[in-house]
Amino acid sequence: MTNLQVKVDDRARLVTAVLAASDWPAIEQVQRPHAVHIHAKQTRQFVAPFRGHPAVTGINQAWLNGVELDEMFSAALRCQWPDFAPIEPLPRVLQIDGWVASLADFAAVSDIATTFWPEHKAVWDTAVTELNDIFQDNRLLQFLSQMRGQPIEQDIIIMPNLVYPALSPVLATAQNKLTLLLPPPKAVGESPPWPYSEGVGWVTAVTCRQLAAYLLADKLANELDREQRHLLIHAITTLCLEQTLDEFAGQAYLLRTSKEQNLPELPALVEKLRTAKPEEEYSVLFEQEIGD
Repeated sequence: MTNLQVKVDDRARLVTAVLAASDWPAIEQVQRPHAVHIHAKQTRQFVAPFRGHPAVTGINQAWLNGVELDEMFSAALRCQWPDFAPIEPLPRVLQIDGWVASLADFAAVSDIATTFWPEHKAVWDTAVTELNDIFQDNRLLQFLSQMRGQPIEQDIIIMPNLVYPALSPVLATAQNKLTLLLPPPKAVGESPPWPYSEGVGWVTAVTCRQLAAYLLADKLANELDREQRHLLIHAITTLCLEQTLDEFAGQAYLLRTSKEQNLPELPALVEKLRTAKPEEEYSVLFEQEIGD
């Protein structure tokens, strides 16, 4: 059985620092005003002198061209540390070879790994400990394997992301490995984010949604349209919370998601999924109008 590990990968952490020096923090604030983790502020101050570095201008240009952050993080994780020499094929993104090479230079000229990260080791250690407490067993992966109908072959890495992006998770892919960068739970209003330990249900739900969407992608794309896939992922997440936490967590997610996303058909789909057989096609769940 594949194990889920919680750890910090310096290759991915370097990309979060590049993001801190880029236009991304301002873009996030336009999307949704929010307070960020204090370490994100400290990182942004540290990397401010490097805003004109090719690694920063390269990532700015990438998303202007429609490149997803998942691809940029995936590129970094397909290279070795600290020279960022590719060790497996990179995503098919224009100028990606030059960008990963610029990451090595950014690490060298900023000296972030020796002059900044060691001073902030405690905050990362705390985040790792809190996520380890949440994922201390394999119940989540056992549930996802059941939903998938077969074992998960990839290694799963959960990495706390205390920098950027601050509002959304990132799923980076490499050969036989999935790395989910997870921001801390957003607090109510514009208060600083909560510790992971104070958002166990949120952490579990986000992780389940991200991994389920990826691990079931081929199957769901073949059977369901986009709206059905979206609905099913929420139904799967509801059952995941019930089975890995408790029934209350699942019902709270079900009620909140049904209301906030205007999905009145979600409760009926959860009930149909609850009694579905693992070997059945998911399209069976949509053969009759939900709610009949």
